[in-house]
Amino acid sequence: MSVSDRDRTFMSRVGGYKSESHAEEQARHLALPLDERLRRSSELYLAGREAGASSARDDDPSPFYDRARALGLCA
Repeated sequence: MSVSDRDRTFMSRVGGYKSESHAEEQARHLALPLDERLRRSSELYLAGREAGASSARDDDPSPFYDRARALGLCA
């Protein structure tokens, strides 16, 4: 099954809109204070972990958040 130029053009436009919306969301996120960004990040991690994600992962970020709290960067 081949893809038409029309389909390519359409998907390219969709990709452009997604890139723009991601850039806008990133700018809003980076405008937040560091402690708020860390708090939100930690909440997302905990929500994902509670949703059944494997707890036996090599890339567990818990030490990162523990260190940030110890340094007073977030609550």
